[in-house]
Amino acid sequence: MTTTPPDDLTLDTAAVVSWTTRWAAHLLGLGLVLAVLAALPAAPSDLDRFQLPKELVMHGAVWAALLLARPREWAWPSRAIRAALLFLVLISAISATLALNPWLGWRGALLTATASIAFLLAHHLGREHGWLLVGWALAGATVAAAVAAAQAWGFESVFFAARRAPGGTLGNRNFVGHVAALGLPAAVVLTVVAARWRAAVGATVAGVLILALLILTRSRAAWLGAGAGLGMTAFALLLAWRHGGLPLPRARLGLLGVGVVLSLVVAFGVPNTLDWRSDSPYRDTLAGVANFQEGSGRGRLIQYRHTLDLAAEHPLLGVGPANWPIRYGEVAPPSDPSWAFGDDVPLNPWPSSDWIALASERGVAGVAAVLLLGIGLIWRGWRGIRSGGTRGAAGALLLGTLAAVVVVGGFDAVLLLPVPALLVAMMMGGALAQSAGEIPPPTSAPRAWWLVAAVVVSVATARSAQQVAGYAIAGDGTSRSALRWAARVDPTSYPIRIRLAKQGSCREARPHIDAVRRLSPNWPATVQVTRRCR
Repeated sequence: MTTTPPDDLTLDTAAVVSWTTRWAAHLLGLGLVLAVLAALPAAPSDLDRFQLPKELVMHGAVWAALLLARPREWAWPSRAIRAALLFLVLISAISATLALNPWLGWRGALLTATASIAFLLAHHLGREHGWLLVGWALAGATVAAAVAAAQAWGFESVFFAARRAPGGTLGNRNFVGHVAALGLPAAVVLTVVAARWRAAVGATVAGVLILALLILTRSRAAWLGAGAGLGMTAFALLLAWRHGGLPLPRARLGLLGVGVVLSLVVAFGVPNTLDWRSDSPYRDTLAGVANFQEGSGRGRLIQYRHTLDLAAEHPLLGVGPANWPIRYGEVAPPSDPSWAFGDDVPLNPWPSSDWIALASERGVAGVAAVLLLGIGLIWRGWRGIRSGGTRGAAGALLLGTLAAVVVVGGFDAVLLLPVPALLVAMMMGGALAQSAGEIPPPTSAPRAWWLVAAVVVSVATARSAQQVAGYAIAGDGTSRSALRWAARVDPTSYPIRIRLAKQGSCREARPHIDAVRRLSPNWPATVQVTRRCR
């Protein structure tokens, strides 16, 4: 004999579920903002002093939100999207295990896994709180722009990027430009569809600051991505309006126009401390957007060609996540402009394109998974647009964000970094859920799925904590005693081990020389210390 729970008990349970899902959404958003701000004051590697703390915050925020939501039933996206994400995570894990440096491989694979789980969690939470997640994503982009603006206008901090200003706490002005380009479609859509004028004005103010800092970064990839994202968003909003149900009030459109004018005033009218070499830096950047005959444009083409050669040599699974810099020397001659032979780490950790990185690090299988994911997102966004109303606005945001991701990721590393990966996962997951309208009721899922997701993100969080602890102990890398302790905490860090390999007698250095030969056998610094103690 079965019994039916009383109505008041059912209502209490629903209230608890709604409370936990709302706060799980807030946890994801707060995690994004904290990830934007997270940085170490000093570290053996300048890029990693920004990226490692951000990875730790990202993993920790997703882990906390997953535990708080603890969904026993999931509002799943379409089967194609689920299959594509699962396939991408599995391919990344296999490729990482087979990589020359599996420690770097698993760092990249775990970042992909956490971003995928964040996307699925955002979609589940987005049934009720999709626009809340979009608002938090816009808040994260706004904070990144505000911190970069503080540096551009003369504020100094040990947590800011010393070079490539205004990078703020993201470490590089290009990274600020990427986040700004990804956040602009959300500013436009929220200005148009916000139920209250106060929210619409807030979204416009955020858009003003974001667009102004996008201009100041002089990031060509971000400029192109912002153009693609805004163009697609405007086109999709117009289509949703024509299909009916989505109002485009003139007052809101006028508010957007005022926002653009204010952005130009802030970017060009407010004095800043940026030291450009050119007398007309912004005009020069605009004129050189499509210049691939010289400078960084030519360097990108050379790097792309050599990286595709590397992909051709490892076609199925690639060389492993985050292993591109380890294997790039196999195809790139010393004349390649990507090399910086005077540095311990002679290459950027990522190639200058998400899609080139995907082909070389995860092979044809990884490319196929991402293409399937993209097709699924485009189809769902198009269906939302045809429905009009707020579903149409969510579909427009989905397609606008996807266009920005595709273009920016074509010219720079974007989704390989924690902040834009989490921002995109939250915004697209929430928009996807809202564009679907009446989502079928949550379906029961094996509790093993939740346990696997929780374990994966727990491992990622613990590993990131180990790496951050090693860097925090190492400091600026000048104290040999601190470096020795850091190497005990994280024995897999090349920047830490190579500094120890260069110091002291050969007897003291030999264990560290053996370590760097395992971690990156062909880098110039490794060859140098090996010869010293042959």
